Amino acid sequence: MSKDELHKSLKQAQDAENAADFFSAAHYYKEALGIARSLGDSSSITLCKNKVVEMNQKSKDVFKELNVEATVPKEEIDKVINSILDGDLEMILNRIGVHPFLFPKMQQVEESASKNMPISYQIASLSTISKDGHLVKGGSDGNYSWMMQMYGMQQGFITEFYLMRIFDGLANKGLNEESLVAYLRSRGTFPENNLAVIATGINRYFARDYISALHILIPQFENVFLFMSERLHIDVVALNRGKDVSTQLKTLSVEHLNSEAFQSKWHRDFCEQIKFALFEPLGYVLRHKVAHGQITIAECTPQMANLVLYFFLVLAARISISPSP
Repeated sequence: MSKDELHKSLKQAQDAENAADFFSAAHYYKEALGIARSLGDSSSITLCKNKVVEMNQKSKDVFKELNVEATVPKEEIDKVINSILDGDLEMILNRIGVHPFLFPKMQQVEESASKNMPISYQIASLSTISKDGHLVKGGSDGNYSWMMQMYGMQQGFITEFYLMRIFDGLANKGLNEESLVAYLRSRGTFPENNLAVIATGINRYFARDYISALHILIPQFENVFLFMSERLHIDVVALNRGKDVSTQLKTLSVEHLNSEAFQSKWHRDFCEQIKFALFEPLGYVLRHKVAHGQITIAECTPQMANLVLYFFLVLAARISISPSP
């Protein structure tokens, strides 16, 4: 890459911007940004990265949302829901945590995506743009972007058609704030300090205050997941950088969820589901949005709260300690 190539891309971007062709301008500024980064040109990097966001915001009306319709017989959905909700409350909560229909199967997603990827994803220059104009990590990789769309559709189906109806049905089985906290406590694996905070999140969930519920439950899930991972003999201790030797609990990340250590204990499909919901830039990114104050009211829905509670039920069902006789 050379300065001449950078100047050429910047000229194309500026010409498109002056012509109010903001869609093309965003593309050219993105190209220029890549060149500037390879050259280490800090002033051009600053210009281009801000121009990319500005041009994407100005061209947002050009982008179309992908709408996909699928028909699933209501009888099939009813059959699954009824089988899950059969029995007493403890039996049902345990069944939810291990049921194979409540998480996407990553191998099936990969196979389906490879067979059905549109030609446009294979030959076009792609960008995935967030609602506020930022380029989304992974969005320029056609294979990965399409696979995440396929995964998102499966997870969306599970959230809307299964989890929503299951949690509605649980109310008729006596699920409330007290019974849910009692169930989690009965498993013997949730630290009491965390349970006290989780109970507050559950209280807000049943009060339909999903904003507070998500802000409490998401970081608590991360902490409890790491605590339980340590009990499964996964290394969760981080060595801090710097002159002094110090350690701390690791911060859960995509790298951990992709690792053999986590996937061999928790299984790949559950790790992928956590990753998509909490961390994946092409997914819900709930952990990042909650941690950095970027989550919107529109995202604080009962569907998202149900999904996070489902994660706790998976932990409760998969690891338990029987009380001593």
